[in-house]
Amino acid sequence: MSAEFFQAHAAWAWIVLGLALCAIEVVAPGAFMIWIGAAAFVVGLVSFAASMSFSVSLVLFALLAAAFAAFGKRFYGSAARPGDVLLNDRAGALVGRTGLLDAAIGAEPGRLRFDDAQWRARGPELPAGARVRVTGVAPDGATLLVEPV
Repeated sequence: MSAEFFQAHAAWAWIVLGLALCAIEVVAPGAFMIWIGAAAFVVGLVSFAASMSFSVSLVLFALLAAAFAAFGKRFYGSAARPGDVLLNDRAGALVGRTGLLDAAIGAEPGRLRFDDAQWRARGPELPAGARVRVTGVAPDGATLLVEPV
């Protein structure tokens, strides 16, 4: 009964599955289920136009899901772009800010305070109290690169 029911209403089953997967994306966003849901929805639309066996519709669904997921990763992927400040990149978020040196920069890195944190600062030799601008972050991720303002 269920196999016959599914065969008779396959298009609607794919459309409902697609909408359900898209609804999951709304509840738990991550830009992943939307593409699989779109693939199921398209298979449902194609099933309205052309009668397909269950195995053919599954193969079409797998191909479309892979293609749509590749499209989503390519154009909406989460890869960082140059100039993006990542949410948990506290040092990167300081680039462009100006402040006063707490400790002089010499042979050893100086100290610079922003908000409630004190950071190591590297740059040209500068006395304590000098006004500096953050130009970047050293590879260690904890030392700010500065220049005088």
